[in-house]
Amino acid sequence: MIEIHNLKKSFNKKVIIDDLHISIEQGEKIAVLGPSGCGKSTFIKLLIGLLPADSGTIKIYGQNIPTLDEETLYELRNKIGFVFQSSALFDSLTIKDNLAFPLRERKYPMSERDISILVKEKLSVVDMSGVENSYPASLSGGQKRRIGIARALITNPNIILYDEPTAGLDPKLVHTIEDLIVRVSNNTHATSIVITHQLSTMIRTADKLYFMDNGKFLNPETPDSIRNSSQMPIQDFLSGEF
Repeated sequence: MIEIHNLKKSFNKKVIIDDLHISIEQGEKIAVLGPSGCGKSTFIKLLIGLLPADSGTIKIYGQNIPTLDEETLYELRNKIGFVFQSSALFDSLTIKDNLAFPLRERKYPMSERDISILVKEKLSVVDMSGVENSYPASLSGGQKRRIGIARALITNPNIILYDEPTAGLDPKLVHTIEDLIVRVSNNTHATSIVITHQLSTMIRTADKLYFMDNGKFLNPETPDSIRNSSQMPIQDFLSGEF
């Protein structure tokens, strides 16, 4: 489903992504981990064309993201759900209108009746039924994260990207969001990519773990193997986590 080769990205001559390679199959659940500032968020933004690559290929469904025109890229993004770290909700819109926004912006928008049905369905999935007419300001941080996940699901995507979905939450809410990510993965069979630096999130939400070091991915680990990894950057990272 996703094939990335020789990907490079720099900012002001500082190399952030350096000759990166990865292949992700349909339905895989992976986590991308590493310390803050290592390039994890840059990677995910390159993946969906929010940032231009300096060089390399990013193929999703065989389409090379850096070469797509805006219209084709927009259509492809409709197949991808994105959960932002900040939730990125529109404060001036109700929860229903926040979820409905991508549906109404489509080239062929859905009917308002069908939108209402779908919004209720996705709110139910994240255990947030009945908040359609509320505004983001009335919700807690954990509730906003759930709404962000519901909005990512609204287009029934085949790929779901999570950018630090549990950052800044207390331990109880962290486990709640992790459980939700697992439930969504199991129910939708979508490919999921979780960007995180939290140990529990990477272990509980993914089958394969990729550690980013100096702009590259180290050899992948699994939740069972990572604690005893022989790769020094991972050992250093985990010793800090523990």
